[in-house]
Amino acid sequence: MPNSRDESPGDDYFNDLSQQPSHQAEHETNGERRNSQEAENGQVPKPKRIACILCRRRKLKCDGVKPACGTCTRLSHDCSYDEVRRKSGPKRGYVKALEARLAQVETLLRTQDEPSTTGNQDAPTRQRSNGRAADTGAAKDEPFPWEMIGLGLDEPLPTQDVVNELNTIYFEKVHPSLPMVHRPRYYAAMNLAPHMRPPVCLRYAMWANAAAVSDKYDGLQEHFYQRARKYIQQDEMKGHGESMITVAHCQTWALLATHEFKLMYFPRAWMSAGRACRMSQMMGLHRLDGTGLDVKQCLPPPRDWTEREERRRTFWMCFCVDRYSSIGTGWPMTIEEKDIMTSLPVEENAFEFSRPTKTMSLFDSLHPSGPQNLSSFAGVILMACLFGRNLTHLHRPSPDDHDDDLNGDFWKRHRSMDNILLHTALALPEPLRLPSGLNSPNTVFMNMNIHTSTICLHQAAIFKADKNRMPARISAESKVRCITAAAEIASIMRQISHLDLCAMNPFISFCLYVAARVFVQYLKSRPKDAQVKASLQFLLSAMHAIKRKNPLTESFLVQLDVDLESAGLEDSAQLRSQMKSMSSASPHKSPGCPMSEYLGMDKVASTFKPTYGDSGLAAYNVPHQQANDLSAAPATAQNSGGSMSQFEL
Repeated sequence: MPNSRDESPGDDYFNDLSQQPSHQAEHETNGERRNSQEAENGQVPKPKRIACILCRRRKLKCDGVKPACGTCTRLSHDCSYDEVRRKSGPKRGYVKALEARLAQVETLLRTQDEPSTTGNQDAPTRQRSNGRAADTGAAKDEPFPWEMIGLGLDEPLPTQDVVNELNTIYFEKVHPSLPMVHRPRYYAAMNLAPHMRPPVCLRYAMWANAAAVSDKYDGLQEHFYQRARKYIQQDEMKGHGESMITVAHCQTWALLATHEFKLMYFPRAWMSAGRACRMSQMMGLHRLDGTGLDVKQCLPPPRDWTEREERRRTFWMCFCVDRYSSIGTGWPMTIEEKDIMTSLPVEENAFEFSRPTKTMSLFDSLHPSGPQNLSSFAGVILMACLFGRNLTHLHRPSPDDHDDDLNGDFWKRHRSMDNILLHTALALPEPLRLPSGLNSPNTVFMNMNIHTSTICLHQAAIFKADKNRMPARISAESKVRCITAAAEIASIMRQISHLDLCAMNPFISFCLYVAARVFVQYLKSRPKDAQVKASLQFLLSAMHAIKRKNPLTESFLVQLDVDLESAGLEDSAQLRSQMKSMSSASPHKSPGCPMSEYLGMDKVASTFKPTYGDSGLAAYNVPHQQANDLSAAPATAQNSGGSMSQFEL
């Protein structure tokens, strides 16, 4: 008895797969034992009957008679047998791979049960959350699903309750400004078999964007982001890369690029934007509604109108990311307008409820009658197009530009784009105007973009006019347009200050930055203007409110701090100290991020360098501008809403 007690396996034996006998060896032993018993009893095992090729393919019962089985004889089919018998059971090495996966899962569970070490408390939130992210959303108490192993997952998905809540947050707060995933079909696909659901990389990208605007799941956004990149790169490395040629993977790269710009991961964001654009072009999403050269098709034709519309929206989202990533950096754009043969997206309700609706092309939207038929998303696309044209207008001069001649190509393009902006602002339908469209993030963003594009266009005109010593009226007229547009942006910001700013497009901070920069330049010549000073302070407060959930705004705030310091204003020290006091305030946790509830965020590091928004369109200011350069353009406040009267020329 003592010997038997000593030889009994310990508790670790049943928990350690390495100490247990191989299942394959046990299976072989049982088979040998069964064969030996049959041999002792004198029984000869019957040979297995092989079905003919046709019956096996049609899954019919086959009697195995040769040369032709009964079924093929009755149906007058050619009967043939495959003499090479295929081995049944799992493939070679499957059991060992499965055991290795189980050991890996057990290791993960052990590490999750151990107490996590506490990191540096002074580190930023998104870095601090990286170590503890797996403890919140992973399913600890539930077994790792076997179906997930077949999908190539190395860790369990979040619990179903967390997934449901993250999906809800995404479609309520992220989707309105990035409307490319069809919500009903996404939810329907989540109930299909595991291999038919949306790719895991897309789900993690959506959850990362949702966690970024949620206080409850804010600590998980970096974890979800890393998993999204991990799985989309794994799909890219499968086979020859054919696994990534799907609309869902293109949507993933667009979401990742937006998320990376938002978190100031600029090199990654630029590369992700390029991947999204190139992938959309590879799949032909830029020519869905036109005819052209017979090029290779990587995707089958869309099943119905809804799938075609989702492809349209995916392409246009890549187009917008391409334009907005270029206007802040001054770097070249990827998508050429001349290559686009895809119609603009329809209204959101028509897309969600799958109501086929006729729409127009980007070229038609630039005609005088175009703005009347725009949807909110199409309006954002139109403004992204004009941003891109403005960038080309500045960065690709032609030999016939003659920017010193008002009849040269440069000034002709300037007047043409200015007319488009003016007509678009006047011809918008009522749902796309404010305050009617305040509840639509894309409508708000489009209206801000109209004025931001106006500022960028006329800042370039001021730059060229002063550089070539052209008549003073040209520069003065552009200064009027700039200060008026900046006041309109401040007015729009006042109208939405009570709303949840998390649902707004992340690039809205660029609009606020451009307007604030105009106010700083204006105050050089009119430092006593209380209305402009109040508008500047309001925009600074708004940007500090937004940066809590949109860290991209920090880059613009740092650049504004530099602008205020170089402006040499009497109150610049007060404004800069106010900015720093806002930065040093503790973050306020609330379900959303309305500006009225703002208390601030961590202080910007002294070593931080702005890398976005200071080399693109907004870089065009008056060269060597002095304090008296704007003296010919004083302005007075017209009302408390922030709009300005004409300059006194």
